[in-house]
Amino acid sequence: MKYADTTETIPLVFVLSTGSDPFGAFQKFATEMGMRERVHSISLGQGQGPVAEKMINAAKPKGDWIFLQNCHLAASWMLSLEVIVAYLATETGTPAQGFRLFLSSMPTPKFPVSVLQNSVKVTNEPPKGLKANVKRALIEMEEDFFENHVLGQDWRTMLFGICMFHAIIQERKKFGPLGWNITYEFNNSDRECAMMNLQMFCEDGHMPWDALEYITSLITYGGRVTDMWDQRCLTTILKLFFSPPTLEEGYTYSESGTYYCPRSDKLEDYREYIDSLPSVENPEVFGMHENANIAFETKETVTLIQTIVDVQPRATGGGGGDTPDQIVWRICDQTRARIAKKINKSNINPALMVPDDMGQLHSLTTVLIHETDRFNTLLSLLHYSLNELQKAIKGVVVMSEAFEEVFTAFMNNRVPNMWHKKGYNSLKTLGSWIFDLTLRIDFMEKWLVEGLQPSSWVSGLFFPQGLLTGSLQSYARRYRVPIDALMFDFYPLPMFLSQEDVYKQNTRKKSTVEEQNVYLFLERPEDGINIHGLFIDAGRWDMRANLLVDPFPGQMNPPLPVVWFRPVLALPKPDPRYEAPLYKTSERAGVLSTTGHSTNFVLPVLLPSDQTQSFWIIRGTALLTQITD
Repeated sequence: MKYADTTETIPLVFVLSTGSDPFGAFQKFATEMGMRERVHSISLGQGQGPVAEKMINAAKPKGDWIFLQNCHLAASWMLSLEVIVAYLATETGTPAQGFRLFLSSMPTPKFPVSVLQNSVKVTNEPPKGLKANVKRALIEMEEDFFENHVLGQDWRTMLFGICMFHAIIQERKKFGPLGWNITYEFNNSDRECAMMNLQMFCEDGHMPWDALEYITSLITYGGRVTDMWDQRCLTTILKLFFSPPTLEEGYTYSESGTYYCPRSDKLEDYREYIDSLPSVENPEVFGMHENANIAFETKETVTLIQTIVDVQPRATGGGGGDTPDQIVWRICDQTRARIAKKINKSNINPALMVPDDMGQLHSLTTVLIHETDRFNTLLSLLHYSLNELQKAIKGVVVMSEAFEEVFTAFMNNRVPNMWHKKGYNSLKTLGSWIFDLTLRIDFMEKWLVEGLQPSSWVSGLFFPQGLLTGSLQSYARRYRVPIDALMFDFYPLPMFLSQEDVYKQNTRKKSTVEEQNVYLFLERPEDGINIHGLFIDAGRWDMRANLLVDPFPGQMNPPLPVVWFRPVLALPKPDPRYEAPLYKTSERAGVLSTTGHSTNFVLPVLLPSDQTQSFWIIRGTALLTQITD
């Protein structure tokens, strides 16, 4: 960014939209322009708006430069910023010659459009691809800093490892939830800070690995990470690129041996090695299965198709076919005919309402009642909205904004936001969602009338944790132990069970020929609960070996067999099983709770495997209560 500071036509405002390090680039620019000593900067956030406004007012008569960082974090102050920028263009608000206002922000709809229209826009994003990312890091690195150090080759290997680690964690974002639950904006300043820490700790030639790994994973980079499972992944990845084993000769960063640290005294040799790497990296360098690329490409395709669908006009041409009104009307009729109006709580099995010796209802009965109430609230809204939408289409009532959104959602095969707000977590399209709701209602009615079945469909509940906590509470009351001392142990059973098969059995007409029960040998356990309907993301269950193994190529979300969740007071230590987080949907991110977990998170499930914990952590392996479609 260069300009001649001699003309009055120079814009006063510069907006940096960036995914990289805006302040570092700005400092270099200010130094080149001889303004380094006249720069005032502040990082915006809660309560920083008035401070920034005072800083601008003080700098205007002096002709100083102001740099406001992270404008996207001060959404409530953006209106005030819009007024300030508009005032700069007036005769009374014109500042002294040389005054410039620099703003940095991530892309956000909250940023004032008028400010963008009256400013110079600069976009600076990290280079795409592992090769380009590491190449830029090595180009920006000074030769003396890289080549001359008391540690020699170990020093160069550690610096190269930090560059590779930085590129890996940035590129993992393209894999969506398989890479990170939450998308973090790691930038060049994180990498530079990690290198400065390395230089400070290794000045005397000693390498305190415990301190270096802790500071790099939990402070320098971990300071941005808010999800505890992402933090676990970050720490595990760091050990592959920045730990004592990486200094050994012959160490490679990937199984193929394509990625490694060259052993040379000259920085130029490292740059040449990076130039020789493939432009498109294989998922194996990220420690991921080849299916990760399928997930990435599917996500890109769905986004493109959905964008095309969203911009299509609602009105149809003069050709044949149904009009949008007719299509939506038919969807309303079909949905109302298929979905029950309510779950009748009066049909509850009297045995479920018998209190225990302490006069309390069984814990799982309480869960059943709460879940039934939630479903009835959703069903009431669903039928009300369908009825009102048909009235609006007919012209009996005015089409409100809320029902316009329902109409558009139906046309695009999406579940309306109105239903989502009262419903359960789901990423399914409209047709799949309606069928899924049918299965859930059948599951609830069967539980209500006949009691808990040999295996429970935990995916069919609004709040899956309620069923699991109810099971623990039942055990605690029975054996007189404190519930906070209990936890689950997990026993996968040699049987796959689909809720769709259970639904078919429940709705099948009775015949004189005895048909096989879908539950086969399953019986409701005396302690704990059997769970079915879970899926594996980035893994597969080998029924013969009774182990978690890699999925087959193209197999995205294979089912997990029925699992017995058994309450215990303690688990064996050390436990070699993989601790797999269980999420409600494949979009693992949710509202972050104070525990460091996403609200989409249910609980960790321990699964036996012949691989190390780190193998599955880096693969992003997790369990899901439901798949997208």
